[in-house]
Amino acid sequence: MAKDAHLTIGRAIDSAMATVGRGGQLLRSTLGLSGISGDRKHSRRVTPGELPGIDHIANILEPPAPGSVAISYTDYSATRIESGDIADLDEFLEKPVPDWVQVRWLNVSNLNPYVVNLFRHHYAFHTLAAEDVLHIPQRPRIEIFDDHIFVVLRMLQLVQHEVVDPLSDSSLDTEQVSLFLYDNVLITFQEKPGDVWQPIRDRLQNEGRRIRKSGTSYLLYALLDAVVDHCFPVLEKYGDVLEELEFITLENPSPQVLHRIHSVKRELALVRRIVWPMRELVDQLYREEGDRIEDSTRPYLRDVYEHTIQIVEIIESYREMASGLTDLYMSAMSNRMNEVMKVLTIIATIFIPLTFIAGVYGMNFQNMPELAWRWAYPALWVVFTLLTAGMLFFFKRKGWIGKT
Repeated sequence: MAKDAHLTIGRAIDSAMATVGRGGQLLRSTLGLSGISGDRKHSRRVTPGELPGIDHIANILEPPAPGSVAISYTDYSATRIESGDIADLDEFLEKPVPDWVQVRWLNVSNLNPYVVNLFRHHYAFHTLAAEDVLHIPQRPRIEIFDDHIFVVLRMLQLVQHEVVDPLSDSSLDTEQVSLFLYDNVLITFQEKPGDVWQPIRDRLQNEGRRIRKSGTSYLLYALLDAVVDHCFPVLEKYGDVLEELEFITLENPSPQVLHRIHSVKRELALVRRIVWPMRELVDQLYREEGDRIEDSTRPYLRDVYEHTIQIVEIIESYREMASGLTDLYMSAMSNRMNEVMKVLTIIATIFIPLTFIAGVYGMNFQNMPELAWRWAYPALWVVFTLLTAGMLFFFKRKGWIGKT
């Protein structure tokens, strides 16, 4: 039963680390760090010495294929809300915003130079900001302009899979999100469809919610809060993996386990590089002196800032745990080696007197009376047996064998 349990745990760890490995590959798709590679289908690679901005991009005047870019809008006030998909962006932008609209939220999924350029011309944000939207990855940060605020952050989320093993039912996905905050308009650009903002959309449907009565800065807070809060289940998954790795390291350490521990440490370092700048970003938004961030929203931003500090602390504790697992692995391997050496030493110690006796009677002397005795050979085996049993009994009494 114990052996079966160990095998089951081993398979669970294999699945868990395969999950983390898939998470690492998905991290590669957005981090763009040394040694990290992945699918950059929706981003542009920056060529050294390339002209700044997006005006020089070759396909900037080429509309995207139908259905390749998803654009949605949500217009709302305290008493009314309208939302839907935008089929013709040019026509939509030309229409004036209805008088009843207090906040307009425009969300773009899948990045395209033509679409970004249309938004740039209509809302007059800087070409360098448009470049940062398309050139991924960017470090999470905030830039304050005269009429708007530009925010870059990274969205972490767990992608669920239909599997039986609870440790491999999800993988880590991350993408860059760019936001432009105006007085009554918030524009969000995502790398691909799918986000963590569905609860925000559900809250917007309820007329009595605070978000419906507040301005654009509160919507920005709500989106930031959702992104930050979704870091907790990601870290919880890493915590589960580390706990299982700790158990398997004690029970069955191997070089493969050590390799997986280092993989977790590396990925936690990457997650830290994502979350750490977000703390500075939220703090800068909280301390922004302009009137674009409402005073009523600042306490909520302070709460998000506290969450980012908590996340960083959890990441640091997990990194320390992973480093401790490395020491635990080395200690477990050392203990295993000591056990092996103890067994070999006991075996060698038992055979030393036996070898001595066999060596004595293996000498070619003429006058060795014992060689002529009738019962000499059986007597020798009795001596061997008693000597071996006596030494084993002595080792047992001393606690050198039979105890772990």
